[in-house]
Amino acid sequence: MYQENVFDFSHFPALTTERLTLRRVLLSDAADLLVFRGDAYVQRFNMRPISTIAEAEGEIIEAHALYGRHEGVPWAVTFTEEDKVLGMFGLHDWSHNHRRAEAGYDLARAYWGQGIAKEALSAVLTFGFERMNLHRIYAGTIADNHESVRLLEGLGFTREGTLREHSWEDDGTFHDSARYGLLAREWAS
Repeated sequence: MYQENVFDFSHFPALTTERLTLRRVLLSDAADLLVFRGDAYVQRFNMRPISTIAEAEGEIIEAHALYGRHEGVPWAVTFTEEDKVLGMFGLHDWSHNHRRAEAGYDLARAYWGQGIAKEALSAVLTFGFERMNLHRIYAGTIADNHESVRLLEGLGFTREGTLREHSWEDDGTFHDSARYGLLAREWAS
């Protein structure tokens, strides 16, 4: 049975964890965003790297528009004691009727291997299931993006399928895409 969503978009939801603050991304964060969105290695399985502050500002404006359309919640991730953006994590493609959304994440390479992605994505998942009343959160990644696969599987996501040779990447080859899903009852347990 469909239930009304708990979250209504009237105020941007800041989240906190043991080490992190997840907050609204600001135009003044453009230089920080450029660090990870402009890093070709970080973006090798993700999106075309950006190269200018203007492009970073454009992505921030689009993040605000996504929120304004009530289609998702994009958070800038910072250390609580230092307001420098380390990455962007969020939920998008929110289907209100079907109570599902897609998780997305992007973290500067200097912060890999420190548990930051797991901590930030855990906060996002909890928000999605508890405040957005989601039944399902899904994510896609290139199947040979081992860091991303480990993150998703470590948080309890189940690999639900593979799209063979789905993405043409900068290395000049096609890569399989892996699809993952997590249900509210699985997260609660």
